[in-house]
Amino acid sequence: MYKLGLPADPKEVAAIEARRNREKERQSRFFNVRNRVMGVDVEALNNQVEEKKLQEATEQSKDAAYATKQVQYDLVAQMLEKEEAERARRLAKKIQDFREQKQQLKNRCEFDPWDPDRLQREFPVYLNDSDPFYGPASMQCFFGEDLDRTTYLRMQQEQFRYSLERQLQEQQQARVDEKCTGKQPGPLDSRVPRSSRQLS
Repeated sequence: MYKLGLPADPKEVAAIEARRNREKERQSRFFNVRNRVMGVDVEALNNQVEEKKLQEATEQSKDAAYATKQVQYDLVAQMLEKEEAERARRLAKKIQDFREQKQQLKNRCEFDPWDPDRLQREFPVYLNDSDPFYGPASMQCFFGEDLDRTTYLRMQQEQFRYSLERQLQEQQQARVDEKCTGKQPGPLDSRVPRSSRQLS
């Protein structure tokens, strides 16, 4: 009834053998503690690490190249600044030499060789705020400037001299009054030396 002597189908045998091999490989992966991988592809991770290292190396080389170029550009900029400053200094020296040689006061049209101070005398010195010669934009009077300072000082000295003479007169009058009445010296006489009191 059962046909036991039939040969097995080669396709079916190959499929069974492949299944057994896959199972053995799977078991060797699971049961080997050192090489066991649980859901992570180690080769892909290693590739990612290598790619990241390569990317960092390229960025470092780019940064180094940029730094060397920046140093070169800084040197060029410093050289250009020095050249510009030297050019400006030479130009200023030429202008100053030209002014000293060609633009002297005696070479001007307004200069009078018979009266060299005529230009200074043409414009009068600022006298007061109501001077009609100077307009509002003439900037002749500045804050803190006192044109009548000499007269104020003279008046102050005269006032000081007057008050000093008055004090001396009062002291002399007090001495005379003291002599007449024979009193003790007062506070005004305390400043006069004793020898001068005895002489008087």
